[in-house]
Amino acid sequence: MSNRRKNSLSDVEVAIIKALIAARKHSNQEIAGLINRARGDAASDISSGRISNIKNGQIKKYADIAAASPAEIEALMAKAAAPIAVDDGPLSPARLAQLLPAKPGAPGSLAITETDRVECKKSVSFVMKTIAAFANNKGGYFVFGVENATFNVVGLPDDRFEKFDLNKLNQNIRDQLGIGLEILLATHRIDGKKVGVAYIGQAHTKPVIFIHNADGATQGHIYYRYPGEDRLISSADLQRLIEQRLQQLSQTILSKHLANIMRFGIENAAVMNLATGEIDGKAGSFLIDEALLPQISFVKDGEFVERSGAPTLKLIGEVAPTKATVVAIREALEGYPLSYIELFRRVKKATGAKQGAIDAIIKSKKMKANKAFSHYAFRNNADRVRYEETGVVKRGAASNYNEAAVRLLIKELGGSVVL
Repeated sequence: MSNRRKNSLSDVEVAIIKALIAARKHSNQEIAGLINRARGDAASDISSGRISNIKNGQIKKYADIAAASPAEIEALMAKAAAPIAVDDGPLSPARLAQLLPAKPGAPGSLAITETDRVECKKSVSFVMKTIAAFANNKGGYFVFGVENATFNVVGLPDDRFEKFDLNKLNQNIRDQLGIGLEILLATHRIDGKKVGVAYIGQAHTKPVIFIHNADGATQGHIYYRYPGEDRLISSADLQRLIEQRLQQLSQTILSKHLANIMRFGIENAAVMNLATGEIDGKAGSFLIDEALLPQISFVKDGEFVERSGAPTLKLIGEVAPTKATVVAIREALEGYPLSYIELFRRVKKATGAKQGAIDAIIKSKKMKANKAFSHYAFRNNADRVRYEETGVVKRGAASNYNEAAVRLLIKELGGSVVL
């Protein structure tokens, strides 16, 4: 069949459809099913509506295509009736057949190019730079016994590939890259010639970095697989890998916390802020003395390891209420229930004033420092104590407001206060 986009029809397919329509033995749905079955790729399926379009002459570019011959129809029927190959892994026969298609009209040659997934070599030779590049992308394949320029299949003359020491390769990867990778080996026949295929899985943790100078690579370099070549990773691709790693780490930590919450029960779980010492849960809240916070740390032995029955931290002492902090939090949340955004929206709705005008009045009337209108929403007790002792508020500290603040701002901006 001629080249086509995924869901477009080739001239041969159109010719067969016209012949099947003329025979009047198949419904539109059955004809579409035969074409889809012969293609063998669900992503390229066509609908029965396309058959209707051809039957009604609605697609002009197909008008001059003649109906197919009986031999062409028979070939399609045979292809549609063939069992579907099962893709059960990166080296399954179905996957390799798709990865290494024969070139039409050129026996012994492959219809491929070296992509970001395939590296061809005439003899068995693993290149560490390519392994690292595959690992940093989405994995890839070495194909041994195929020339890398012509993609002619020369085959492997002996059993060197079958006897290859995979353990030694894995050791070299750990020595030079500091990681373990999934590596699978298989042989494949193309026009009666044997080729060796090695699948290199992508790394679980990226980026993969050379830890020694080796194999033409420099310590600290990060290689990435681009179409037909291994080269130093671009800044955009490196940034993407770092973002993916951070996201993966966040998901791992979140999954661990959620698992613990479900194990302990929501009513028995709480969240601790290591910066402030605040612990908040469904059953209530309390604070750990700030003097203890520097002593709290997690055990890390290479990787985080849980030791059953051996708690990382044990707090001993009396629980004393921190009245001042509790009062400050209650005042900020109960006596001053409006955030700045809520205050701004209320005042703008009543007066139409812009943010700059509202901010100017808050500043000129010193409303943020006046408890008749506002209360600082301190994030921790230390910030509150510092403010009470020095009168200096930590830069960027947020404030909550009350209804009196709303009325004052509306009055100053010439609006009418609705009680």
